[in-house]
Amino acid sequence: MDPTRKPGSATSPLVATLAMTLGATAAVGGTGCADHRLPPNPVPNVAYRTPPPGWFEQDPLYNPSKPVDTRVYIKGKIVFDTDRATIRRESEVVLFQLHDFLKANPWVTRLRVEGHTDSRASDEHNQGLSARRALAVAHWLVEQRIDHVRLVAVGYGEGKPIGPNEDAAGRQENRRTEYHIMEVNGRPYGPSNALDGGTVLEVLSYEELYLLKYPPKPEIPPLKPFNPTGDDFDTYKPAPKKPVDADSVITAPKAEDPGDAGPIMKDDKKKDEKKGGGGAPPPAAPPPP
Repeated sequence: MDPTRKPGSATSPLVATLAMTLGATAAVGGTGCADHRLPPNPVPNVAYRTPPPGWFEQDPLYNPSKPVDTRVYIKGKIVFDTDRATIRRESEVVLFQLHDFLKANPWVTRLRVEGHTDSRASDEHNQGLSARRALAVAHWLVEQRIDHVRLVAVGYGEGKPIGPNEDAAGRQENRRTEYHIMEVNGRPYGPSNALDGGTVLEVLSYEELYLLKYPPKPEIPPLKPFNPTGDDFDTYKPAPKKPVDADSVITAPKAEDPGDAGPIMKDDKKKDEKKGGGGAPPPAAPPPP
């Protein structure tokens, strides 16, 4: 029997596969984004709202002096491909348990999906990998028609270990996915700084995921049927020539036009040669024999 469960608590259909208590865990400080405000999440309609179980506190406000656990405990573990955010097929048993819990408890209006890694890679790599893995779990739930507004995907990398990273068994424990309740019937529950030190990624809606998986084909207008007679083509007509004003046309001088200096006469060339003003020098006399 769970010692944390209050006496006279109601039995849940998922008792065989999960044991859950609510409350808050001590938040680990970090360098996450300072603004962690989330969009408003509509409270379920009265017709679909179910009362919380008997062991749940009716005043879901976090009390630091009375720490309890916000974690949802699911039997089994979600496993991924090595160094990737691809969920393995054997993890579907665990995922369906989490899906059934959210379906059976609509009073949980916000669930935080946390990704954690070991310390074998760099801090930056582990932070991004854990966030992408948390997002993969959230998107799997969205594809099963869980409202994306109810989910928050955050990765903490190697910042919150639960076992030693020096041995293989401890590293395997640190590679995990956790689930924590953040809102109950639209009211915040748990520590307000629970997202500090983590990388939060946007959870897409079902419609957005569908468009990413099946992008719409571009619309191409139908082509007109080819007509071999040529009636569909206009006959080429050159553009009409513009009239030219003769006074505005500048013509280049002709080669025989002497210009302002006048023509060069043959006699002038001979005079220049005698004065040494131009022409090639006379050839040198051959040496005496």
